[in-house]
Amino acid sequence: MNDIRITPAAQVIGLLTLIAALLAAVGAQLPELQRYLKIKGM
Repeated sequence: MNDIRITPAAQVIGLLTLIAALLAAVGAQLPELQRYLKIKGM
């Protein structure tokens, strides 16, 4: 069976893509989070 090799460049691109997806998910929920924190702070 052949080993699958992932180059360092591909690893960096994959990591950056994962981080970007996470930030986009948080960014999409940001207005709701701010509303929740404002209500909780009352």
